[in-house]
Order: sequence, then structure tokens, then C-alpha cells
Amino acid sequence: WIVSRSGQAYLLEVNTRIQVENDVSARISYLQGKHPNLIREQIRLALGERIGYKQDDIEFKGASIELRIVAENTSRNFAPWIGTITRFDMPQFEWSAVYTHVPSDRPYPIPSEYDPNLALALVWGETMDQAKKRALEFIDQTIIEGQDSSGEGIITNLDYLRSHLDRLLTF
Repeated sequence: WIVSRSGQAYLLEVNTRIQVENDVSARISYLQGKHPNLIREQIRLALGERIGYKQDDIEFKGASIELRIVAENTSRNFAPWIGTITRFDMPQFEWSAVYTHVPSDRPYPIPSEYDPNLALALVWGETMDQAKKRALEFIDQTIIEGQDSSGEGIITNLDYLRSHLDRLLTF
């Protein structure tokens, strides 16, 4: 923030990289009737190409929610959970997308050297209420099993995500 002598505050932020959340925007954006590839658009502009469309060519429809699924104990200040995942099943719907590095066909030891992020899931709907209901359905159908070295079952943030969906704004 920059504050002028008269007390007026201005936010000064420039993100010169594409945000990991770009898919949330792309899922509800339409550029000349199609979902845009924001990464391709950013690269084209960086190469000096012309934009090739006008503001009127851009439409926004619906709502999208990103769920970051993490092996962590939310009741212990989001402490990472370290252990081995033995079952990892993410539902597949036409209104969702999942990005993950966790294999579903074999055990996966979560390395202690890295962030215990397991998956990024996107859900979308025609309204925020529909997107929230779909997010709940996605969470409810997600199955993650595993245990740590002491035999304790895996702890994830799925319950936390479920309980906080109602706090999302409804437009």
C-alpha cells in the first residue's frame, strides 16, 4: 500500500506471473464464446502480439471454487501430516477438474521435505450456490486413506473445507 500525504491509500501490486488460480477465472470466462487459455494469452502478449479482441468479447458466466486438498491437521495450527497414502480416489464430474501428483494405483509416501499439498480441485456451476453444492459433493466423494509411522490414520483438510464452504460469499 502507498498512502499519499492527504491520506488516500493506493494498492500497488503487480503479478507478472500467471497465478495458480488462473483456472478458476478461465472456467467462468468466455473469450469470443470459448474458455480462454490464459497462459497462452499471457505468452502471446509477452511476445508483442496484439490482443485481437475487445472488452465486449469477454463474458463471465457462473461461479468456480478451488479446493486445495492438503494432508494437514487443521486443529493443530495446520501442522503437516507425514505418512503414506494407501488409497487416493478423486471423483470425476463434468463440472470438475483435478490436478494432482499423487498416484491412485500404488502407495504414496508424503515426503517430509515438501508441502503436503495433495491435489487442487476445481468445481464450477451456474451460480455460487450450485458451485458450493458441487464442492460439497466432490468433498463427500473423495476418498483418501493412509497412515503415519505410529499407525495413526491420515489427516487432511477435507473436513475443514466442508465446514467453511458456507462462509463463501453468495452473489
